[in-house]
Amino acid sequence: MIIRAKTNHELTKFITAFGSTKAPRCQALSKRSGAQCRKAAMRGKRVCRTHGGASTGPKTAEGRAKCAAAKTVHGRETREMRRVRDEKLRELRELEKLAIEIGLIPM
Repeated sequence: MIIRAKTNHELTKFITAFGSTKAPRCQALSKRSGAQCRKAAMRGKRVCRTHGGASTGPKTAEGRAKCAAAKTVHGRETREMRRVRDEKLRELRELEKLAIEIGLIPM
């Protein structure tokens, strides 16, 4: 028989009939098999130490800014790459508009 007891965080702790406790499980999933990690999650966290539960994140303002600048939007595409591409496309649109006005590109 398992009795579910609420704790002060969103995860639950399980207390068995003999008084032993079972810690909440890590919520990380395997990339290959899709199976959930079986390790115990760290107290107050959703994941175990292996999957980043021990991480405290950047502490200084400089570290937070560096982390934000390095974050990728999707895959290998960074915010800087997206900004440069947007700038080049804007220039291209302006050149096309100018070419249409001059008559190089018929409409």
